[in-house]
Amino acid sequence: MTTVVTQDWIEEVLEEHKRLRVMCADLRQVLAGARPEAGEKGAHTWASDLSMRLVKLHDELFRHFRFEESMGLVEDVVERHPRALSRLEAVIGQHPIMLRDLRSIMTDALTYSEGELPEDPKLRQRTLSLLDTLHHHEQEETDLFQRLEYRDQGAGD
Repeated sequence: MTTVVTQDWIEEVLEEHKRLRVMCADLRQVLAGARPEAGEKGAHTWASDLSMRLVKLHDELFRHFRFEESMGLVEDVVERHPRALSRLEAVIGQHPIMLRDLRSIMTDALTYSEGELPEDPKLRQRTLSLLDTLHHHEQEETDLFQRLEYRDQGAGD
């Protein structure tokens, strides 16, 4: 089998993680600003700006997750690092959950932009919570890939 978890692959994933961290930091900055009440002047602009950023984040996350999942990573790990399989499956299993949660927040942001309160009006809190989840996920994933590469390089020493 062709090795998937190469140094180049890991570096590409880590670069994507950096780009995603910048997007998340940008979202946090937007969320730190004042939010007009639904229906008040500026609420549409605030919510539309948030929605646009959420859509971009969703697009980048979707592409990033598909890149990780489509490269034969699980098969490669089973072959080279079988003890890491359950941890990898748990990390990859978070992908559809995070995307689903992000789509739910996007829907509520669009509802808010129309001057209506979404079913769950805690839009800022939910978005920040998702950003925290993404941060922890990225740390866990980065740690996993670095450990796999370290073990792989150390095996020949």
